[in-house]
Amino acid sequence: MAEDIDDSSFGLSNIRQNRRYQRVIPGELPGIEHVADAFVPPEENRIIISYIDYSESHIETGFVSNLAEFLAQPMPDWVTTRWFNISSPHPYVINQFRLHFGFHTLTAEDVMHIPQRPRVEFFDDYLFVVLRMLQFTPSEPHAPVAESVLEVEQVSLLLYDNVLISFQEKPDDIWKPIYDRLQAKNARIRKNGTGYLLYALLDAMVDHCFPVLEQYGDILEDLELTVLEKPTQTALHRIHAVKRELSLIRRIVWPIREVVDQLYREEENRMGENTKPYLRDVYEHTIQIVEIIESYREMVSGLTDLYMSAVSNRMNEIMKVLTIMSSVFIPLTFISGIYGMNFKYMPELDQRWAYPVIWVVFIVLTASMLFFFKRRGWLGNNE
Repeated sequence: MAEDIDDSSFGLSNIRQNRRYQRVIPGELPGIEHVADAFVPPEENRIIISYIDYSESHIETGFVSNLAEFLAQPMPDWVTTRWFNISSPHPYVINQFRLHFGFHTLTAEDVMHIPQRPRVEFFDDYLFVVLRMLQFTPSEPHAPVAESVLEVEQVSLLLYDNVLISFQEKPDDIWKPIYDRLQAKNARIRKNGTGYLLYALLDAMVDHCFPVLEQYGDILEDLELTVLEKPTQTALHRIHAVKRELSLIRRIVWPIREVVDQLYREEENRMGENTKPYLRDVYEHTIQIVEIIESYREMVSGLTDLYMSAVSNRMNEIMKVLTIMSSVFIPLTFISGIYGMNFKYMPELDQRWAYPVIWVVFIVLTASMLFFFKRRGWLGNNE
């Protein structure tokens, strides 16, 4: 038996999006130089900056405590790829990377202002990629999946010849599978350059969409049972909430397909020829995700129609019962109305058998009408 679904669980209010440094004052100067925090270091240990230096035969990982000092040091000769990952980026940290690597001030502004539309921008010496990643996190420790919160997180990526910089909104372990692959000897990811590392991050973000869609598939199945067995206003509100959420996910995923396609077709070979087939695979995954979203949106529209049909059928059943009751009592009321008239000369009024006879007539007439309704299939479920 399907249970009624609480409107507060897994609703649109449970979509959490970070809005740090999002606010833009109309008419303000473009870029990051005018931001006061861009030249004021944040509190110690507030920003997590990790780095991974690796080559085919060696790897070194660590955390950066003094960013300016670390960037001033030359990269070791054995390093073929360096990956910086910054969690909860601060304008000062973004500006320090900008001053060292020389990426455009508008790029720094896009990293700072959240959220941005997923896209890729090509510059002379680097690529700038903005994506938004979806994942579920429990609202409370050990909470059931139905009480999870849909997290929407922006990830900004800057690709250079041998350096990749990734900015994510909050510290978490979304890159743990990538870290594990880098630790393995003779791993394909260590034999290729920054382009392959960028592909691995893109693939991880796209793969995060599948568990999210699986949860929505379970929710739609529960809603379908609820609508069939107990169509309530709460279920209708949930249907509309899921519809809005799927529209949001579609707006997030659809541009990712364009980003992957542009990276696949870029002509300067910054991603590497060996990476192109893998990018094609990611592109196919994005197509699959979009198709799943579209099918779910059609299911939501069908659930709305199903709800209206279920409510209509339920109302028809109620009206049928009321109509049958009225049909049964109308002739009885007619007979009782006749004998309730105050005429002096009515032949049956002085007869001793008149009262029991009228009850016999009532009973026989009621039974006959119920039998007739039953034969016509108007009572009960005749299969």
